Amino acid sequence: MKIHHLLFPLWMGIIICSVSACADKNKKSSEEQTQTEFEQTLEAKDTIAVKELIDQFFTYVKNKQTDEAILMLYRNDQTEDGTPVSLNNEEMAEVRVMLESIPMAGYEIAYMKFSEYYANEVQCNVIIREAGDGIPPVTTKIFFKPVFYLGNWVLCLTNTEYGDKSLGR
Repeated sequence: MKIHHLLFPLWMGIIICSVSACADKNKKSSEEQTQTEFEQTLEAKDTIAVKELIDQFFTYVKNKQTDEAILMLYRNDQTEDGTPVSLNNEEMAEVRVMLESIPMAGYEIAYMKFSEYYANEVQCNVIIREAGDGIPPVTTKIFFKPVFYLGNWVLCLTNTEYGDKSLGR
């Protein structure tokens, strides 16, 4: 009788683990099924192209080539057909102020999420001051919205203060 009492928790544990494993498998397969048609067409070269754009942008910023960095940015005008639009003078001035006011020691890509040609997101953690002497690094976040337009990737910058809205809107 005591043996049954000892085996019962063991069997319950095995059953719970089995159910949990099945749930994880179902979750993964449902995630694969919920990919958009655009996501299904993406290849590794798309991820590499977006990373290279972001690397180029931050290289310009780090080298104090602010104008070159700004000229890489577009606005994703989602009220129209999703065509990326060059920043106007007011938007360029806003970005210039932001870029020149944040000293940059480095950056890292926190995540990349692709969904549609016009709706993608890359979060970059910008390192303002490196860690040292027991002090953690000082960082801020910049979000890009890469858009696949006419066979090429372009970077759109969003103003996270207002959620997923274009800068200057």
